[in-house]
Amino acid sequence: MATPPALPFEPSPAEKFFGLSARPFSLTPDLRFAYHSRSHTHALEQVTSALRRREGIVVVTGAIGTGKTMLCRSMLESFESRTFLSVILDPGLEVEDLLRQVLTDFGIISGVDAPAAGPMTEVTRHQFVSTLQQFLASLIPLQAHAVIMIDEAQRLNPGVLEEIRLLSNYETDEAKLLQIVLVGQPDLDAVLRQPEMAQLNQRVARRCELQPLSETEVGDYLERRLTVATSPAALSGGVDAGIVDTSNVVRFSPAAVKLVAGISEGIPRVVNTLCDRALDASYERQSRVVDAEAVIDAAKRLRIDVSGVAVSQGPRRTTHLSAALLALIVVALGAWWWMARTPAEAPSQQPATQPIRATPPPSAPSEPAPQAAPDASTTPEAATTAAAPAAATAVAPSAPPSAEPATTGAFQIAVAAFKTESRAQGVAESLAALKVSADVRPDSTGVWFRVIAGPFATREAAVAAQDALTRGGYAGTRLSPAGTDPR
Repeated sequence: MATPPALPFEPSPAEKFFGLSARPFSLTPDLRFAYHSRSHTHALEQVTSALRRREGIVVVTGAIGTGKTMLCRSMLESFESRTFLSVILDPGLEVEDLLRQVLTDFGIISGVDAPAAGPMTEVTRHQFVSTLQQFLASLIPLQAHAVIMIDEAQRLNPGVLEEIRLLSNYETDEAKLLQIVLVGQPDLDAVLRQPEMAQLNQRVARRCELQPLSETEVGDYLERRLTVATSPAALSGGVDAGIVDTSNVVRFSPAAVKLVAGISEGIPRVVNTLCDRALDASYERQSRVVDAEAVIDAAKRLRIDVSGVAVSQGPRRTTHLSAALLALIVVALGAWWWMARTPAEAPSQQPATQPIRATPPPSAPSEPAPQAAPDASTTPEAATTAAAPAAATAVAPSAPPSAEPATTGAFQIAVAAFKTESRAQGVAESLAALKVSADVRPDSTGVWFRVIAGPFATREAAVAAQDALTRGGYAGTRLSPAGTDPR
């Protein structure tokens, strides 16, 4: 099937403001914007493998809006040139109409030669079926094959489903002559499980189900669409490249991505509609960063209930601030406890040259938060980079002059870098399982977002954390003094 030419793109004021060469969140199944999630990739691989192996019936199901039509378009593009294809988009066809369209799509008859629509005589039907059988047999020496793809297959009537079962019987000793791909909503499985459909259900060679996008995939999905929409080279028939200015490119904040994923539940169609309205809301505020407030505004315009997700959509900094305050309290309590017991124990237990540190107890939170106070022996430069100056002030009066080795100081570890802040934030949060705190920092260009672990009070502590990262699968990390460029 030939893809119709794209219509000329007339950018709106908002699209010009954001530097867009196309509508990034259009509901039309434009393959230029195709994003293959883990679920879509798996389904595409399964169908492709089934067709290559000449298996009979393949069933693909997915909830409304999960991208079944886009998947069908992707499959059509992947078919070999020796594949004769018939695509049935109207599941309300009767048996006679189904046979007419299949024969027409295969090029066996033309629209002029086809009998008029409506019930056909038994003789005519027999002629159609015999003609189809002869055509399929002629494909064997050519090593070609024929495929029927039916969308919205859950709406097929029992008579058409029975005809599909009969058509699936056309085969040789080695392979099927006609392959059928049924694409539909989850109700299709219920239809095939009905007792009268047992013979057809038993002929299904493979089943795969499309799943909604995960939160991480929603972030990648938005980045993919915005990247294509701002790249004239990736579009045909787009606007002049002069409209696209990289300084105008729009992006979604991590909080906005999280909120989009929560409201849409990962359904691509809802993601598109919601993000399209969110762009409008951001344009009205002349902001090139779509934040959580714009997403909530978009949901209200679409009359989508956000009461179930609004509680968790607040900016991440609120959670991090609470964790930081808790960490400071724990550090201060630890320092107070240490100072209270130091006068009685210091003469017999502490060398005169050993510095006293305020260290949080083992139960201190491992989230990205200010670390323990720096040694009293650290230089002024190192003290300014420490994460808990308040705790350092509390400990300093009781700390004797230091003879600490040169290995002390504030250190950090560069773990990884990503082009999307949401991906970097996800990695930073996952490091909590390794008991390593980290945060995300943009580089000087604003293109990359770095995951930085620390700061650590001593090099030994930083090396221990680096070993933990390596064991956890994060190899190739870089250790450097805190406050320096981690490149």
